[in-house]
Amino acid sequence: MKHKYEEVEECIIDWAINGKYKPHEKIPTESELISMFSVSRHTIRKAISDLVSKQYVYSIQGSGIYISDWTENKEVLKNAKNIAVLTTHISNYIFPDIIRGMEDTLYSESYSLLLSSTNNNVMFENSNLKNLLAHKIDGLILEPTKSAYQSPNIGYLNNIISKNMPIVTINAAYNEINAPSLRVDDFKGGKLATNHLISLGHTKLMGIFKVDDAQGINRMNGFISECQENKIPPSPWQILTYLTEEITYSLPDKIEDILASEKRPTGIFCYNDEIAYIVMTVANKLDIKIPEQLSIVGYDDSQLSVIMQPNLTTITHPKEKMGKDAAQLIIKLIQNNNHFEDSDSIIYEPELIIRNSTTKV
Repeated sequence: MKHKYEEVEECIIDWAINGKYKPHEKIPTESELISMFSVSRHTIRKAISDLVSKQYVYSIQGSGIYISDWTENKEVLKNAKNIAVLTTHISNYIFPDIIRGMEDTLYSESYSLLLSSTNNNVMFENSNLKNLLAHKIDGLILEPTKSAYQSPNIGYLNNIISKNMPIVTINAAYNEINAPSLRVDDFKGGKLATNHLISLGHTKLMGIFKVDDAQGINRMNGFISECQENKIPPSPWQILTYLTEEITYSLPDKIEDILASEKRPTGIFCYNDEIAYIVMTVANKLDIKIPEQLSIVGYDDSQLSVIMQPNLTTITHPKEKMGKDAAQLIIKLIQNNNHFEDSDSIIYEPELIIRNSTTKV
């Protein structure tokens, strides 16, 4: 539960970011804020103190409280160059490799990295964007949160762009903002993975897909398209969908129910290597032999894919290269006054990496 002063802070931050009060424009007085929010004087003073330290507002003795202008802060701190990176995750799966690519490039060009994550939660994305806007940043590398849905945070992003601050998105894109993106052709990746299973004679196929991210939707559509082209249209039970929040608590049970049933598939294409690991763990629990009784294909060619036994057949993701490309592009945009061409966006070609988790029926 939020403290009262935090609610006051968020409201005033909204005023600043959404332009209700312009830079250097006076906001309501302390007494007016007390009445407006029905809180104590101590609460208002705590909120204002925090906002001053975050550079959203400044106070003039005997005059009042005013909205700051981060473009002025950039001039004051023009020798410091900072790139904000906001991803759905930081410390696990493929993200350390992506961030390593960014670090190598940014540090070599004397840029600092401000790193945060959303855990694929739009509320966390909202608070992180507000926090980032309180700092002096020169550009933002962003992995969209819940990218299959319309984002409630588009206003903040368009406000950043209106300040001529460049944004580069990775892994997905927000169609509502005008910014270059770096993505894998996930539709094609889905087709490649599915075609591999079909080429091995598998007709009892299943796909497991995360559907709150655009990547999962595109991979699922690739799976469906390849099945249809090969006259193996999947039944509803052959497509298992899930949301980010379900990965740890309900998805494993659903997978176990399917693998223990008479409708058990002989080949499964998984949204990513992490899900393939869950499938493999459940299969081992049920004494289902891989790949003799069940072939599994993952996605991302992560470190998990070579740790699993047997090693996982998977689709490539550029990871570190994507990180380097994103860093190089954001630096280019900063130097070119945020001017970019359609050709600055990159769609990476996926490739199939065949290992030991798939075999002929």
